[in-house]
Amino acid sequence: MFFKGAIFDFDGTLTELTLDFDLLRAEIEAIALRYVTEDVILSLKNHYILEMIDEIERLLDGRNAPFRHEASTRLRGLEVEASKGKDVYPYTRDVLQRLKDRDISIGIITRSCIDVLRTVFPDIDSYTDSIVTREDTKYVKPNPLHVIEVLRRFRLEPDDVVMVGDHPTDIIAGKALGMRTVGVLTGRTTRGSFENVQATFIFNDIRDIFTLT
Repeated sequence: MFFKGAIFDFDGTLTELTLDFDLLRAEIEAIALRYVTEDVILSLKNHYILEMIDEIERLLDGRNAPFRHEASTRLRGLEVEASKGKDVYPYTRDVLQRLKDRDISIGIITRSCIDVLRTVFPDIDSYTDSIVTREDTKYVKPNPLHVIEVLRRFRLEPDDVVMVGDHPTDIIAGKALGMRTVGVLTGRTTRGSFENVQATFIFNDIRDIFTLT
């Protein structure tokens, strides 16, 4: 294979994407409305949920400090609830093990919390070399610093690692570092959307990674 490491997204890439993002957003907005006005919420409609929380905290500027704790606790609770009873895709463990058998370093980056990963994939440590959740970094994808944290742990250069995910944020984060990127069609992103962000490869699922030889 032309790569020494592979970084995978989690939800939608290694396991079925079951999160109801509209529900998550509605719940966080309901909490936020106790701290800021509706106009502020409307002004953040194009922000992802984590970035919305960050921006509201910035606007509060130290006032009403419980907001982040309350919002983060509710978000984590909803995520974990949605992950109960799930497992990774039937082929996930096999793919990861086959890569490890070829001495490929395996990493996972996710905007989710570690509780979700360990609920869905309790033996995750046996198949990975590095996991970086939102609890491990101030900057989450599409910010490339999320990816850089895994590269640092791998002690590998971007050219040596492929970024694999089911969402444009995965592709954007990898491309910012000049990495080769793989969009997989197991989430909710269309082939056209991956083409728009110029994913290097577009695969049906992660099993196709073995075509990269």
